[in-house]
Amino acid sequence: MAEALVPLDERRPRYAPIADYALIGDTHTAALVARDGSVDWLCLPDMPDDSVFAELLDAERGGCFLAGPVHSARTTRRYLPHSPVLETTYETADGVLRITDFMPIPRDGRQRSVAAARRLIRIVEAIEGRPQLALRFTPRPRYGEVLPRLRRRGADRWTMSDGRDFLALDSDVPLERSAQATLDARVRLEPGERRNVALSFCRSDIGVLMPLADCSDELTATLEWWRDFCLNCTYKGPFQDAVIRSFITLRLLTFSQSGAVLAAPTTSLPEAVGGTRNWDYRFCWLRDASFILGSFLDLGYEEQGEAFFRWLIHATQLTEPRLDVFYDVFGHTMVPERVRHALEGWRGSGPVRTGNGAQGQLQLDVYGEIANSALLYVKAGGTLDFAQRRRLAKFADVVCESWTLPDNGMWEMRDERRHHTYSKAMCWAALDSVLQLCAMGHLRLDTARLERERAAIRTNILTHGRSATQPTLSGAYGHDYMDASLLLLPRLGLIAADDPLMVATFERIDRDLGHGAQIRRYPDGMDGFASTEGTFTACGFWAADYLARRGDTQGARDRIAELLNNANDLGLMSEETDPDTGDMLGNFPQAFSHAGLIRAAATLARQEQGREPEDKM
Repeated sequence: MAEALVPLDERRPRYAPIADYALIGDTHTAALVARDGSVDWLCLPDMPDDSVFAELLDAERGGCFLAGPVHSARTTRRYLPHSPVLETTYETADGVLRITDFMPIPRDGRQRSVAAARRLIRIVEAIEGRPQLALRFTPRPRYGEVLPRLRRRGADRWTMSDGRDFLALDSDVPLERSAQATLDARVRLEPGERRNVALSFCRSDIGVLMPLADCSDELTATLEWWRDFCLNCTYKGPFQDAVIRSFITLRLLTFSQSGAVLAAPTTSLPEAVGGTRNWDYRFCWLRDASFILGSFLDLGYEEQGEAFFRWLIHATQLTEPRLDVFYDVFGHTMVPERVRHALEGWRGSGPVRTGNGAQGQLQLDVYGEIANSALLYVKAGGTLDFAQRRRLAKFADVVCESWTLPDNGMWEMRDERRHHTYSKAMCWAALDSVLQLCAMGHLRLDTARLERERAAIRTNILTHGRSATQPTLSGAYGHDYMDASLLLLPRLGLIAADDPLMVATFERIDRDLGHGAQIRRYPDGMDGFASTEGTFTACGFWAADYLARRGDTQGARDRIAELLNNANDLGLMSEETDPDTGDMLGNFPQAFSHAGLIRAAATLARQEQGREPEDKM
C-alpha cells in the first residue's frame, strides 16, 4: 500500500500521471480511476466502444465521474486480495474517508432482480471523524463530442439517453445541476456513515432499473467471483504476488463474450509526451497471441487458454488463408483509423485516434504466433478439430509461399518494408510448430516440403541476418541495427541461449538499447518517425527471460525486480517508460507487459526448479 499527499483542493495538474490510475472492470469493459477518485476513462458498453468519460485524453472536454474528499488528503489505496476491487482511503483534516470502487461481473438471465448491462459502483464510508465528500458527474459521450441532457428521475436518480444508450446515476447523496450537463454534490458524513453511488448502463433497453439499495451484496458477489477465479492458479515461483496481479489484469482485458484479449483498454496514450505515436490498442493483436496463451497455461488456466485459442482460430477464419495484424473482439478487421478532434490528447499529445491504420500491413510473424499457439494448446491437452487442422495447413502454405517477402515487422513500422530478422524467425517457428503437430499426429501434411522450407529459412537467417560490422545478428537484412525482438530467438528454439552468436547479440542489445533493466525496441529513427520514444516494458522482461534460459538466474531475478519497481503502487504496468524520468508512457495497462512478466517469471521458476524451460512463446 503506497502513500502520497494529494492536493485535492487544487485537484491536480490538468492531467494525472499515467501511473496514478487504477484499473477496475467486469471483463466486458473497464474504467481508469485516478488517485484522487476521478473516473477519467470509461467506454460503454464494451472496451472498444465510445467513451463516456475521457478526461484522461482531454482535461476540459473529456468528462469524468469524481468521488473523493473535498480537501487535501493523504491517500492510500490497494486492491482487495485476489480481486480488482479498488479501495482508496483519504485521511483529511476532518476525518478518514474510504471509497470502494468495483464493477460487478455481468450475470446471466437467471438473476431475480432487474439488472443493467454494466454497473460501476462506488461505496463511500466515513471511517473516522466527519470527512467531507465531493461528487462530480460530467458525462461526455462519444469522445467528448456530445453534451448530454441530464434529467432528474426522482430524489436519487439522474438519467441521460444517447440514441439507443441509456445511462442512470443513482446516488443517496443528493446531486444538483451546477452547469450544463454537470452534476455536483458536497456532503459532510457522520462517523460510520455509508453512502452508495451506482452508474448503470443499458443499450436497446427501456431502462427499468431497481431503486438504489445497499450495494454490499454486489460487492460480496464480485469478491467471491474473483477469489474463486484466482483459486485455480497453480503458479508457485518467484514474484508470485506480481504474477497474480498481472494475471488478474489480463483477465480484465479478456472480453468474456468472445474470449479475445485486448492489448490495452485505452487509446492514444502517447509513447512520448508531445509525440504522435498515439494508437488505439483496444483490439486483439496476433503479435501478442502466444504470449497471452502461454501466460494462461503457465498459471494453470487451461480453460482460459482454450477459450482464447478458439477465439483466435474463429476470428482468423474471416481472413484465411491470410492473417491480419489484429482483430476486434468479435473477429472483425474493418476498423478504420479516425482522428477524434474534440479531444486534445493526454498532456496535449494529440491526435487522439480510434481504429488503427496498421490493419493493412504485412506482418509475417503472426503466422508463427498462430502456429505456436496451436502447439501450446495441444501440449496442454487440447485437440484440433477438422476446421482448425485445415486452417493451420493453409497458414503453413502461406508461410512457405511468403517468407521471402519483406514486411512491416512486429513493431508495425509504417515506412518501407524490410526483411526483418524476427519475422523470418517466426516463419521458421511457424513451420517448426506445424511439423511438431504432424509428429504428434494432430496434422497430416507434406512434411518433406515443410522441412525443406524450415531449413531454408534458418540458413537464410544465419546468412543474411548478421551484422556487417559486429559478430551479432541484426534487426533487418542489410541494416546494421539492434532490435529487441531478437531476444526471443532462444525461446523459439531457433538458436541456443548460450550460442556465441546469441550471447554477442544480447550484449549488443543491452549496450545499444538498454537503460538499466529497461530495453528500447530499436534505435530512434528506425520506424520513420522523427520523435523519440521510451523503453518498451515487455522487452525488459524478454531480456530477463533470455538470461534465465542462459542459466543466469540471479541476473534474471535482478532484472525482473528492477522492472517491477517501475510498476505503479497497484502493480500495473504501461507499454513504455521514459528512461530519463521513469514516468509511464503509452497505453495502460498493457497486456504485453503483464504477459512478459508472467512468462519471464515462469521461465525463471522452471530454471530454479531444475525443469526445462518451455519452447515457443
